[in-house]
Amino acid sequence: MRNLALSTMKAWGRKTEMLVGRYSAFLDANVLHPAFLRASLLWFADARLLRPVWSKDVLKEWRRSVQRRHSDIDDAKLDALQATFVDQFPDAEVSEYEPFIEAIQLPDKDDRHVLAAAIVGRCNGIITSNLKHFPPDALDKFGIEAVHPDDFIVNIIDLDSNKALGACKRHREAMTKSAPTVEEFLERFKIAGLIQAHHRLCQNKELL
Repeated sequence: MRNLALSTMKAWGRKTEMLVGRYSAFLDANVLHPAFLRASLLWFADARLLRPVWSKDVLKEWRRSVQRRHSDIDDAKLDALQATFVDQFPDAEVSEYEPFIEAIQLPDKDDRHVLAAAIVGRCNGIITSNLKHFPPDALDKFGIEAVHPDDFIVNIIDLDSNKALGACKRHREAMTKSAPTVEEFLERFKIAGLIQAHHRLCQNKELL
């Protein structure tokens, strides 16, 4: 488990921006793919706890990832699924970052478009499950941090618990098809690998 106290001190120096919903978070394809994680982040965004940012390249990666794992989803279904969140945040997509890609150095050159888009989008952080792909020495010069989604959600909850718990409650209530109980909803966080977030929310489950 990551050292949350150290992460909080080192990586979250922009608390005021988060509290007023101005923390700009570039969402990597690997956090957009898992449906529950994506929905959780976007419900927080709906509560103005972050400003979501993505790019056409990340959306393409997301589409390829979904189609690899769900061969029954055709382009029409994928278009409809994409519209459910892209249309909700029409200003989230950043463009004109392509000229900067070649100048960026990262361990995996295929990730350069992510950092380029985050820079052009004036993002504070890249929310990603692949932290090793975005080392601090490559990001610090741009004033950008890479944050694991579990750490990110825990910090959102800690920085503005009322808004965060309200967003989680609305998320659960919006899941009308599966209609999860509070316990079932909390279990979704654990299944998604959001162990710290699961623990923190269990401490406040009466508000969900």
